[in-house]
Amino acid sequence: RSPVFQRSARLAPVCSMWLLWLSVVPAASAGLDLANWMGQLQPILGNATLLDLSLPGTHDSMTYDLSDTLSDGYEGMGPVISNILHAVTPLVAGRFVREQGQTQGISITDMLNGGARFIDFRIMYTRGPDRAIGEKDWYCLHGCESQKKALEYLKDVRTWMDAHPQELVVLWASRHGNTGACGTDQYPDTTPQVRQAFFKQVQEVFGELLFNSTQRLNETSVLSLQKRNQRLVWLATDYVESTESSPLAVDAKSIDNQLVNSGHGLGAIKFLRQGGPKRRDSSAQNRFLLMSMAAGVAKEAIEAAAKIEFLPNVFGTHDKWRKECAATSGVPNMTFCPKYLMEWSLMTNFYNQKVIDMAYVEGAADLDVDFPNAIYLDAMDLGGLIRTGTATINPLEEGPVHGTDGFAYSATVIAATV
Repeated sequence: RSPVFQRSARLAPVCSMWLLWLSVVPAASAGLDLANWMGQLQPILGNATLLDLSLPGTHDSMTYDLSDTLSDGYEGMGPVISNILHAVTPLVAGRFVREQGQTQGISITDMLNGGARFIDFRIMYTRGPDRAIGEKDWYCLHGCESQKKALEYLKDVRTWMDAHPQELVVLWASRHGNTGACGTDQYPDTTPQVRQAFFKQVQEVFGELLFNSTQRLNETSVLSLQKRNQRLVWLATDYVESTESSPLAVDAKSIDNQLVNSGHGLGAIKFLRQGGPKRRDSSAQNRFLLMSMAAGVAKEAIEAAAKIEFLPNVFGTHDKWRKECAATSGVPNMTFCPKYLMEWSLMTNFYNQKVIDMAYVEGAADLDVDFPNAIYLDAMDLGGLIRTGTATINPLEEGPVHGTDGFAYSATVIAATV
């Protein structure tokens, strides 16, 4: 970006030359190490705050490891229905429900290695997979719950951060991406004591890595966070009860979560064309500007996919349902019905790559065009790509030519941040 220096008075003018280099050659050949990009770019980013940066992120990050068991407390379902479906989903339609919730296909470690620094970590207190009775614990979820307890994935993050001592990670803990809901509205059928016990486990995992929010994020440089080794920002929903207002967490109400129109129509570019002023305004208020570019799937599309999956094709009803499903996409002349959420994600990313590239190119001449503090989206692939082809990730399926095509998501957002 030129002049890049104006993005923030804290960013050194040397970044113009660095970004020019990145913009004309692939990230790998330019020497950009996505697993260590914050450390590598420390001479440029060190005096900036975290709220001056734009981070690549992932939406529903832990869905790469979902079980076939519906979680207790899933959004939109009361405890009675959740308990019933928790017991029967592994036997009845469990795989279908899981496939309607899976947005990611690579592990949390691979996401971090690919440059992601914002993690959408959704959790619920529930019985473990395939268990109708027994003690509850915290699992990740999106419809179905994760194979392992939530704490196990956090341990993976800690292991990765220990191996990458200059990298910062922002992790937002919620049930369903709601910043404002508190108490049992956020985590149904839980007590403050249960929620606080989980945060104590979080503190045991991350220890000194947790950012101390007695310092304001918009007044603390990246270099200071690296030197103090306070490199994990825990954005907590239900902050007051779940963490007892701990300084080792940040209230998720400070997130300005923008749900823009991603995918066909390129609606997200309208937001990004005012991204610079919006991010600066948020930073001045010590708020974290977040933008979702995740796939949005109409209820009618999921219903049509379920009918095709489970009901017989009587007098051409499958064709009828496919057309009804396809019509919800808004894509002209679309005739097929994506079977899984991942397929919707790949189609959305096909358009997302255009938006991200447009914003990057336009931002070189117009400093109002810029990225938020983090973007979170679906179907991140190895090497910092987003999958834009037609082959779903995890399980890796043999697909048609160009099925595994991707776009250099992380490198583009990182390049824009300098």
